[in-house]
Amino acid sequence: MKELDLSKSLFELVTLYPEVKDLMYKLGFDAITKPGMLQTAGRYVTIPKGAKMKHIPMEKIIETFEANGFTVKGAN
Repeated sequence: MKELDLSKSLFELVTLYPEVKDLMYKLGFDAITKPGMLQTAGRYVTIPKGAKMKHIPMEKIIETFEANGFTVKGAN
């Protein structure tokens, strides 16, 4: 099972697991597909920070990743 560490930046997570990008887009992080976003904002934004900015419940994000074969670390 893949481990998704919520303390890592989106850039790091997408580098480790490219499918994270598609899952985040489906969850409402539409800017993640814009050219250059991962290389700029994605280097310092974590999933919890992004969720707060986009008003997306962390529970929904965690459920989505777990349903797609991830173990979520740092959710507490």
